[in-house]
Amino acid sequence: MMKIQENILIHQDSGVLHIGINRPEKKNALTHLMYSAMATALKDSASDDSINVVLIHGTDDAFSAGNDLNDFNNRDVNKASPASILLYELHNYPKPIVGAVSGVAVGIGVTMLLHFDLVYASETYFKMPFVDLGVCPEGGSSLLIPQLAGHRKAAEILMLGDAFNTQTAIDLGIVNQQIDKSEVFDFALSKAKALALKPQNALRTTKKMLKAPQQTILTDIIKKELAIFAQLLQSEESQVARNRK
Repeated sequence: MMKIQENILIHQDSGVLHIGINRPEKKNALTHLMYSAMATALKDSASDDSINVVLIHGTDDAFSAGNDLNDFNNRDVNKASPASILLYELHNYPKPIVGAVSGVAVGIGVTMLLHFDLVYASETYFKMPFVDLGVCPEGGSSLLIPQLAGHRKAAEILMLGDAFNTQTAIDLGIVNQQIDKSEVFDFALSKAKALALKPQNALRTTKKMLKAPQQTILTDIIKKELAIFAQLLQSEESQVARNRK
């Protein structure tokens, strides 16, 4: 049965939990309610033995254009942001996460992918414009992007905010493979189903081992990034930058 909550489509099939971002009129820009719906789905499924794998996808023309700017302006700075809660859920999720990406992946729409285990994308416009918005990288990206790309390429992505295409995302290690737009969802789903059929204890143990060497430091980096992000978001510089968008 399909569950629709705050522009997030959730259903389960063959051991795979589908989480679909579905706000196409805004290129799947994420609101605090959408973050909360996704985080709750992940948290609930972590201990659900009927779910072996998660598939996260957007629509044909957009994975996500990032955080809804109106949500930035209306954020309660005295509470943990729903975006931060989602990022922690992704970071700590014990089961494989597969992504199907098309069209646009911007800001947190890229950051999320760094915490997936497999990512398949059609031709997509990727961009991490944090500095342009007067804020800083989030979700461990200040550690993960330099690890994947090296300092100079990371500076292009995170300091200049340069856009990049799917082939570059593959070269950087953010994406596994480029797939035609008409086939990317089905291809990603086939990989998710293949994972769902494997011995689950061995699979989850392998994921845990792959992440173990940097799990503690990455948790610390995410915490520090989010604290600085929240401070910068309140700055005059960030407010002016966001009002220009």
